[in-house]
Amino acid sequence: LRERRKPESRETPSARRKAHFFLGASNKRAKTVVLHIDGLDDSSRRGLCEEALLRIRGVISFTFQMAVKRCIVRIRSDLKTEALASAIAATQVMKAQEVVKGENGEEVLDSSVEVEQNQDLPEYLPEDESPSLDPDRAVTRVGSAEEGASWLGAAANFLSRSFYW
Repeated sequence: LRERRKPESRETPSARRKAHFFLGASNKRAKTVVLHIDGLDDSSRRGLCEEALLRIRGVISFTFQMAVKRCIVRIRSDLKTEALASAIAATQVMKAQEVVKGENGEEVLDSSVEVEQNQDLPEYLPEDESPSLDPDRAVTRVGSAEEGASWLGAAANFLSRSFYW
Protein backbone atom coordinates (compact mmCIF):
# COMPACT_ATOMS: atom_id res chain seq x y z
CA LEU A 1 0.00 0.00 0.00
CA ARG A 2 1.18 3.46 -0.82
CA GLU A 3 0.89 6.15 1.74
CA ARG A 4 -0.42 9.42 0.40
CA ARG A 5 0.98 12.62 1.75
CA LYS A 6 -0.59 16.00 1.70
CA PRO A 7 1.32 18.45 -0.44
CA GLU A 8 3.36 20.71 1.76
CA SER A 9 2.64 24.38 1.77
CA ARG A 10 5.25 26.38 -0.05
CA GLU A 11 4.59 29.33 2.22
CA THR A 12 6.95 29.27 5.15
CA PRO A 13 5.94 30.43 8.62
CA SER A 14 8.37 33.34 8.37
CA ALA A 15 6.75 34.49 5.11
CA ARG A 16 3.32 34.39 6.75
CA ARG A 17 4.67 36.35 9.70
CA LYS A 18 6.23 38.98 7.41
CA ALA A 19 3.01 39.44 5.46
CA HIS A 20 1.02 39.73 8.66
CA PHE A 21 3.55 42.16 10.08
CA PHE A 22 3.38 44.27 6.93
CA LEU A 23 -0.40 44.45 6.97
CA GLY A 24 -0.53 45.18 10.68
CA ALA A 25 2.09 47.92 10.50
CA SER A 26 0.35 49.81 7.72
CA ASN A 27 -2.98 49.67 9.54
CA LYS A 28 -1.49 51.04 12.75
CA ARG A 29 -0.18 54.15 11.04
CA ALA A 30 -3.42 55.07 9.26
CA LYS A 31 -7.00 55.71 10.24
CA THR A 32 -10.20 56.23 8.31
CA VAL A 33 -12.39 59.28 8.86
CA VAL A 34 -15.87 59.77 7.41
CA LEU A 35 -16.83 63.39 6.79
CA HIS A 36 -20.28 64.75 6.00
CA ILE A 37 -19.70 67.83 3.86
CA ASP A 38 -22.44 70.45 3.68
CA GLY A 39 -22.27 72.11 0.28
CA LEU A 40 -20.90 69.10 -1.61
CA ASP A 41 -23.49 69.44 -4.36
CA ASP A 42 -21.82 69.13 -7.75
CA SER A 43 -18.57 68.24 -9.50
CA SER A 44 -17.13 71.76 -9.20
CA ARG A 45 -17.50 71.66 -5.41
CA ARG A 46 -16.04 68.17 -5.42
CA GLY A 47 -13.02 69.52 -7.30
CA LEU A 48 -12.60 72.26 -4.68
CA CYS A 49 -12.77 69.66 -1.94
CA GLU A 50 -10.23 67.43 -3.73
CA GLU A 51 -7.80 70.33 -4.04
CA ALA A 52 -8.21 71.21 -0.37
CA LEU A 53 -7.60 67.63 0.75
CA LEU A 54 -4.61 67.18 -1.56
CA ARG A 55 -2.89 70.15 0.08
CA ILE A 56 -2.97 68.46 3.50
CA ARG A 57 0.13 66.53 4.31
CA GLY A 58 -0.81 63.19 5.83
CA VAL A 59 -3.86 62.45 3.67
CA ILE A 60 -3.34 59.02 2.12
CA SER A 61 -6.49 58.65 0.01
CA PHE A 62 -10.09 59.77 -0.20
CA THR A 63 -13.30 58.73 -1.93
CA PHE A 64 -16.55 60.61 -2.35
CA GLN A 65 -20.15 59.47 -1.94
CA MET A 66 -21.87 62.33 -3.70
CA ALA A 67 -25.41 61.03 -3.12
CA VAL A 68 -25.07 61.34 0.66
CA LYS A 69 -22.55 64.25 0.62
CA ARG A 70 -19.81 62.25 2.30
CA CYS A 71 -16.10 61.82 1.90
CA ILE A 72 -14.18 58.84 3.30
CA VAL A 73 -10.62 59.93 4.02
CA ARG A 74 -7.71 57.68 4.96
CA ILE A 75 -5.14 59.67 6.93
CA ARG A 76 -2.03 59.15 9.01
CA SER A 77 -2.79 58.45 12.64
CA ASP A 78 -1.03 61.62 13.82
CA LEU A 79 -3.17 63.92 11.65
CA LYS A 80 -6.10 65.57 13.41
CA THR A 81 -9.60 65.57 11.99
CA GLU A 82 -9.68 69.32 12.65
CA ALA A 83 -7.07 69.80 9.94
CA LEU A 84 -9.42 68.21 7.40
CA ALA A 85 -12.37 70.29 8.57
CA SER A 86 -10.37 73.52 8.45
CA ALA A 87 -9.09 72.81 4.94
CA ILE A 88 -12.62 72.19 3.70
CA ALA A 89 -13.90 75.27 5.54
CA ALA A 90 -11.15 77.33 3.86
CA THR A 91 -13.00 76.84 0.56
CA GLN A 92 -15.66 79.16 2.08
CA VAL A 93 -18.47 77.27 0.35
CA MET A 94 -18.41 73.98 2.28
CA LYS A 95 -18.44 72.82 5.89
CA ALA A 96 -17.33 69.40 7.15
CA GLN A 97 -18.58 67.38 10.12
CA GLU A 98 -17.19 64.04 11.23
CA VAL A 99 -19.54 61.05 11.13
CA VAL A 100 -19.13 58.89 14.25
CA LYS A 101 -20.97 55.84 15.56
CA GLY A 102 -23.31 56.50 18.47
CA GLU A 103 -23.87 54.31 21.52
CA ASN A 104 -26.55 52.27 19.77
CA GLY A 105 -24.59 51.95 16.53
CA GLU A 106 -26.38 54.75 14.68
CA GLU A 107 -24.41 57.36 12.78
CA VAL A 108 -24.14 60.76 14.45
CA LEU A 109 -22.68 63.96 13.02
CA ASP A 110 -20.00 65.27 15.37
CA SER A 111 -20.24 69.04 15.19
CA SER A 112 -17.59 69.47 17.90
CA VAL A 113 -14.85 69.35 15.27
CA GLU A 114 -13.31 72.77 15.69
CA VAL A 115 -11.95 74.55 12.67
CA GLU A 116 -8.37 75.47 13.43
CA GLN A 117 -6.93 78.49 11.71
CA ASN A 118 -3.21 77.87 12.19
CA GLN A 119 -1.97 74.62 10.76
CA ASP A 120 1.39 73.43 11.96
CA LEU A 121 2.04 71.47 8.76
CA PRO A 122 3.71 73.34 5.88
CA GLU A 123 2.31 73.26 2.38
CA TYR A 124 3.96 71.25 -0.36
CA LEU A 125 6.79 72.89 -2.26
CA PRO A 126 6.03 74.00 -5.82
CA GLU A 127 7.08 71.59 -8.55
CA ASP A 128 9.42 73.76 -10.60
CA GLU A 129 11.87 72.24 -13.01
CA SER A 130 15.30 73.71 -12.38
CA PRO A 131 17.18 73.84 -15.68
CA SER A 132 20.85 72.96 -15.69
CA LEU A 133 22.88 76.14 -15.93
CA ASP A 134 25.97 74.61 -17.54
CA PRO A 135 25.25 71.55 -19.73
CA ASP A 136 28.99 70.90 -20.24
CA ARG A 137 29.37 70.09 -16.55
CA ALA A 138 26.70 67.38 -16.54
CA VAL A 139 27.63 63.86 -15.47
CA THR A 140 26.77 62.24 -18.80
CA ARG A 141 25.63 63.73 -22.05
CA VAL A 142 23.11 61.57 -23.84
CA GLY A 143 23.71 61.04 -27.53
CA SER A 144 26.92 63.00 -27.97
CA ALA A 145 28.55 62.66 -31.39
CA GLU A 146 31.99 61.62 -30.10
CA GLU A 147 30.71 58.56 -28.21
CA GLY A 148 28.87 56.84 -31.05
CA ALA A 149 31.41 57.52 -33.80
CA SER A 150 33.03 54.07 -33.62
CA TRP A 151 31.76 50.59 -32.85
CA LEU A 152 33.81 50.60 -29.64
CA GLY A 153 32.17 53.84 -28.52
CA ALA A 154 28.74 52.45 -29.35
CA ALA A 155 29.47 49.29 -27.32
CA ALA A 156 30.74 51.34 -24.37
CA ASN A 157 27.67 53.55 -24.56
CA PHE A 158 25.39 50.49 -24.60
CA LEU A 159 27.12 48.93 -21.58
CA SER A 160 27.07 52.13 -19.55
CA ARG A 161 23.34 52.59 -20.17
CA SER A 162 22.43 48.94 -19.61
CA PHE A 163 24.11 48.35 -16.27
CA TYR A 164 23.75 50.20 -13.03
CA TRP A 165 27.24 50.93 -11.75
